[in-house]
Amino acid sequence: MPQANRSTISVGTWAVFTLCSFVWITSHALVGQTCTVHAGAASPDLTFDNDFTQNGPGQPTPDGQTQEPANIAGWTGGDSTYSIYLPMTGETAFFFSDSYIGQAPPQTGDGTAYTDANGLRTRAINCDTSFGCFPPANLYRAHNTIVVRNAFGTVERTITGPVVGGYSTSYFVPPDAASTGHFYWVGDPFLVTMAGGPKVLLPLMEFDFFLNYYGAAIAQLSVPTLRIDSVTPIINDPAGDPVHWGISTMVQTAFGGPTLYVYGIEDQVPFPPFTFIRYRVPHVARVDLRLGLAGITNMNNWQVFNLSSGWVSNNVLASSPIIGAAGDPNNAGDSIGEGFTVSHIRSAVGSTYLLVSEDTNPNTTLTVDFLPGPPNGPGPVFESTAKDIIIYSSCTPQGPFSPKQVVYSTPETQATTVPGMAAGQTLYGHLWTYNPVAHPQFNLSGGLLVSYNVNSDDSGDLIYADAYRPKFIRVPILGLLPAF
Repeated sequence: MPQANRSTISVGTWAVFTLCSFVWITSHALVGQTCTVHAGAASPDLTFDNDFTQNGPGQPTPDGQTQEPANIAGWTGGDSTYSIYLPMTGETAFFFSDSYIGQAPPQTGDGTAYTDANGLRTRAINCDTSFGCFPPANLYRAHNTIVVRNAFGTVERTITGPVVGGYSTSYFVPPDAASTGHFYWVGDPFLVTMAGGPKVLLPLMEFDFFLNYYGAAIAQLSVPTLRIDSVTPIINDPAGDPVHWGISTMVQTAFGGPTLYVYGIEDQVPFPPFTFIRYRVPHVARVDLRLGLAGITNMNNWQVFNLSSGWVSNNVLASSPIIGAAGDPNNAGDSIGEGFTVSHIRSAVGSTYLLVSEDTNPNTTLTVDFLPGPPNGPGPVFESTAKDIIIYSSCTPQGPFSPKQVVYSTPETQATTVPGMAAGQTLYGHLWTYNPVAHPQFNLSGGLLVSYNVNSDDSGDLIYADAYRPKFIRVPILGLLPAF
């Protein structure tokens, strides 16, 4: 992608990439400025949709390109879908959580997808009723992977962990995973540079099979190889902290120098024990990047934002939601997705901090269905009907944010078919969508690239490759300029 001229700010052993053309706006200058972007209705981005419709190594995409090399394992599906531009090569690295991988050559029950004459993409069953899968399914084997897309969009190479028993595994693994079964899901990467060159820093969130949360870490990766240099746990997160930090990150200027803003999500359950009713609200913290990796992973160095007190030091539990709180002037009661991004963009209204997510207010995005047979029934199943991708604008990283604006409604939500199914053929369950995130390095012709993930509420549908994958849209924003 074409990039604006760059300079670097020295920060001891670290530096952060900035743009020469960037002009900081003081708080006084923000008085009276709405910073609300002029956004229109989004539409699918078929280029990126095709690029991430992969069947496996050496197989063509729907538009006829063969992007994954034939001789190495290749990604065929995943979620999260964060990305970062790699300045040394012009590539972009896409970071996925739970991922399907097609082996080279294909292995029985791997993630390889096969397209029939009608366009239906399926995977071979690798878990049947004898192993507890009702109905039979194809289950992924990697909890995280990286896909590196070259600057021209013509080659995608997949980075995974070691091949075990013929199948690729997770690239990032907790040190005690062999004994605990814990795994990492990825957060939002950001770029710094050290004396030896640029590094990607990637938040990782640790979970178990039952989705209990065990804290976070930050992986340091070399550029351009994305070799893992280290994984450093985030320490001194106090007991009772309800926020999963690292969902979104952003490097800006505060403390007189480069500052990392770390966003997190809190699940609120207003009517215990009915955990299916959840309000999800975002929080933000910040830390001086000049402290280095050891400093930014120590939460004693963090400041959190409190709606009443402003930035608070030495008390992570003082954090309050930046959207959805009772005192929110524009968005009290709002609930967003478990995934979101905050990006600093420039458009016709000037400088804006743009939060992209999904409207998940449980009052309007939950429904009840009754599905036959195990594992879901008989009995009620609470399903997500969330479909609206939303944006919020602000003049500062912490808000206040403008009222939400719906820019797209995902057509897959509650669907019971995928492309290529024959008449009368349906899924076992329903599709749902989640985790919209922005990719501002691909700002083009006034349009912001946003991805979201498609999944099914029945694991039997995972034999269909189009039931678990990212999709891409382009959001038109008046006067949108290339990313900072």
